[in-house]
Amino acid sequence: MKSLAFLGLAALFLLCRICLLKPKKIVLLRRFPQWGTLGALGDRMAQDPRLQSHQIVRIEQWRRLSTVYHLATAGFIFLNDGFRPLARFPVSKRTKIIQLWHADGALKRWGHSVGDAFPEAKRWTCAICSGEAMRAAWAEAFGIPLERVWALGSPQLDALVQPRDVAALRAAFDEQYPQCKGKHLVLYAPSFRDDDPDSASLLAQFNFEQFRQRFDDIALLVRLHPKLHGRYTLPPWVVDLTGQPGLGDFMRISDRLITDYASLMTEAAALGLPMVLYAYDYDEYMAHERGFYVDLRTVPPGPIVTQFDELLELLAKPDDSADLRANFVKHHIGTVDGNSGARIIERVILAEEGKA
Repeated sequence: MKSLAFLGLAALFLLCRICLLKPKKIVLLRRFPQWGTLGALGDRMAQDPRLQSHQIVRIEQWRRLSTVYHLATAGFIFLNDGFRPLARFPVSKRTKIIQLWHADGALKRWGHSVGDAFPEAKRWTCAICSGEAMRAAWAEAFGIPLERVWALGSPQLDALVQPRDVAALRAAFDEQYPQCKGKHLVLYAPSFRDDDPDSASLLAQFNFEQFRQRFDDIALLVRLHPKLHGRYTLPPWVVDLTGQPGLGDFMRISDRLITDYASLMTEAAALGLPMVLYAYDYDEYMAHERGFYVDLRTVPPGPIVTQFDELLELLAKPDDSADLRANFVKHHIGTVDGNSGARIIERVILAEEGKA
């Protein structure tokens, strides 16, 4: 039955493509839970006068006949995750498919590097990463030739570093969480462990009571992976941000970040947020989880500690890791100049249309 249903969708796809292809239709297909860089690029497109004659369609729910229609008739399809139906649908050769992905940098190994396949990648026009230094890792992860990975920047990071009224953000935060008023904010945002589905072992490595006794002038914010929302218990005095949108604003008002292997360290580094990597299980994580393309100890965004006492000692001292962050940004992000969206529009859309 599933095969028959797919054949029916493929037939509908082909019919729409033949009859109704619209070269100036741009589809943004969100496959990851957050819009991230895909949404930021869409915002940039909506503001660009050169795209006034283009139709921009944002799609969140793909299991609809309207999605088949829009994908079949699009001149450009932008993705932020894998989407295997594109490997089997009869996509027109005139349609350009661009993979933006949902995370920046080249930290954890993923995709082909760990045995996962992207069969639809053969249809992609290109994948776009934020900097030259990570092109080889992305080519390996997607299983595509290096020349099809373009280092044009990250619209998500460009949006993240735009000026904001931090004082107003903090005031709004203090109104929502009055117990934090007048205190420094430290954000703890660790990675998800595949072998710890309820995060019990992870949280057991963080001595909340010891932290509270040591720092009465610090409010602790915790942001766990979205997969863990509602599956853990935190002390009542901790501010739980798991599941809340707007992580960028929380990082803007924080004084320090504690993480381990989470890709949000790229966003924090772009913001210039001081951080400490609490990697209590470094060797085990690297051996049994996905590992990194480049040893994190080689180019870290901040000091790495493996003991909780070490973490507390570092937090008690002024940050002196600006050079580490700068080196990390150079290697894992590239230039954040606010113009990534414009470069993508020019190289991917306008240049391709110029060839037609």
